[in-house]
Amino acid sequence: MSTISRKFSKDSIPSTDLRARRTRKWLQNALIELMKEKPFEDIQITEIAERAQVSRPAFYLHFRSKEDLLLSHVDMIFNEFHEELSIEIQRGNIDQKASAVMFFQYWERYADTLNLVIQADTSNILLERLKEYVEIMLNEKMPKMGSSARDPLRDYRIGFISGGAYMLLTQWILQKMPISAEKMGILFYELTSSCEKNKMQG
Repeated sequence: MSTISRKFSKDSIPSTDLRARRTRKWLQNALIELMKEKPFEDIQITEIAERAQVSRPAFYLHFRSKEDLLLSHVDMIFNEFHEELSIEIQRGNIDQKASAVMFFQYWERYADTLNLVIQADTSNILLERLKEYVEIMLNEKMPKMGSSARDPLRDYRIGFISGGAYMLLTQWILQKMPISAEKMGILFYELTSSCEKNKMQG
């Protein structure tokens, strides 16, 4: 299991039970379908369960709320991206700029879903997951960067990088991606790497 899966909540970790994984997937798909039809705030747990063709108790066996369900779907996307990125890193095919480009290329695949998450006014879900993702990536890079987990400014750096990624990503998606994913990735890399250079010079 990847590092990012262990970091995220237990409700987002794929179960080894095939039936449980299948039920979670049905519920995720049902929620996304309903979000295309009505505002997120108007969706009821009963509707989600009925659309997924599972019982209401079955819903609560896997998730605490519809927000928790949406969070699990966002986690799934982050987990898949992290696994693909890890494979490329192991092969030696990727660096910081390439990983930034890959990040936007990956979310481009899920643009419709991401747009629904944004429209659902659940920005805190995406932003919190971005923060956790950035923290994990920094932890994995720390041995090479010579950084310390006890750095008093570390949380601010995580907040800045994740906040920047969130603003770029959401604005890009809401504008229907008028700029290529590659150019967005390069822009994000240039902005964050300039901050890293200032840190090294400071």
